[in-house]
Amino acid sequence: MAGFLVRGARLLTLDGDDRGLETGDVLIEGNHIADIGPSVPAGDAEVIDGRDLIAMPGLVDTHRHCWGSMLRGGACYGNLGDYFGKVVFTYGAAFTPSDNYTSVRLGMAETVSGGVTAIHAWEHNLHTPEHARATLQALRESGMRGRFSYGPSADPEDPRSFAQGSETIDFEDVLRFREEEFSGPGRFDLGIAARGVEFSQEDVWKREFAFAREHGLPITAHSMMTPHDIEQHRSVAVYREHDALGPDLQLVHCIRVNEEEIGWLADSGTHVSISILSNLRCGMGLPPVLAMTRAGVAVALSLDTMAAGDNADMFATMRITMGIERAKADDGSAYQPIEVLEQATAAGARYLGLHNDLGVLRKGALADVILLRATDLNMAPLNVTDGQVVLCAQPSNVDTVFIDGELRKRGGELVGIDTAAIVRDATAAVAGLRERVGVPLT
Repeated sequence: MAGFLVRGARLLTLDGDDRGLETGDVLIEGNHIADIGPSVPAGDAEVIDGRDLIAMPGLVDTHRHCWGSMLRGGACYGNLGDYFGKVVFTYGAAFTPSDNYTSVRLGMAETVSGGVTAIHAWEHNLHTPEHARATLQALRESGMRGRFSYGPSADPEDPRSFAQGSETIDFEDVLRFREEEFSGPGRFDLGIAARGVEFSQEDVWKREFAFAREHGLPITAHSMMTPHDIEQHRSVAVYREHDALGPDLQLVHCIRVNEEEIGWLADSGTHVSISILSNLRCGMGLPPVLAMTRAGVAVALSLDTMAAGDNADMFATMRITMGIERAKADDGSAYQPIEVLEQATAAGARYLGLHNDLGVLRKGALADVILLRATDLNMAPLNVTDGQVVLCAQPSNVDTVFIDGELRKRGGELVGIDTAAIVRDATAAVAGLRERVGVPLT
């Protein structure tokens, strides 16, 4: 069987206690890793010289509002309220299905180029069924894998929006969407993006959770982001009171959880997604990442939205997350590179239900593999592989990306993607939005 053999790369397998000191080969056949180790026979596979490359699992982004990709820089002079008011409830509310498609297409090109091979699309700009389908189309065309979580509208006049939260999302279309788009094998599964305790009425979030569980769909909700949120509710406590925590639930941010709530998250197996770049940019506060990690909470990392995190750089996300926690602990050894790497790969795979298949380089695992150039000026010389991937690497160092065994980036260039056309389309779409809404994005 033809495939690819990466020969002589520095291997960062993330398969157990691995500090990336091993050099070896990775054989990709079909959509799996067929072999890994020293001196793997090439057979009829195409050989890639890996001597100046780091081979590692693709990165996993566990929470992204993909629709907002072309609104980067939006409300950057304001706070979280300005972000929701201008980016979501003004520009987002004016998106057509074509705008969703164009924006997601831009975001996924940047994301794949940066070494992310799996994503949780947390879509809360679904004004109509056509918006959902346009978003999924762009995700699939990118070659990405992951989860599409069907969420509310961004139109503040819509009872299904974050602004009102007085009606559930469109259950009928969720089931129709699942039948049309998710009934066969594919790289995406379906989830429910609920507004939860903070952003919907009690009857609404309970009905959305119950619907999801009745139909076997994983649930995600934002939780405990701001001081205002916890003045109204301590949502983790509310979910525990209603027996709503569990391994099928992901809570995003959890900035203001206390020690007792951290224990409940850990004991219940509830997943938590941390988006440090948007937390910092919007002045939302600092989540207790290290405390949750040490308590055994299933913590993974995410980029949130290009309209508040501003770029698809998971390497920056790793080092900033780790650096802040080291500073808070007054201890540079409190939180290690291998830990944050695991949270950017295998932990995300576990959230997506792909544990053992994704987030590791291992024989039999899915072939989501990225190759980083170790001889670039910002990476060389390579002394401590895991440490330098976290502390030094940038998206520009990503030389090659395989998703499901397919080449999506090679020699530093996206495969089969006209990036200039994608940028032109996004630029024109934002200009059209600006004309329709009549206010600047700043």
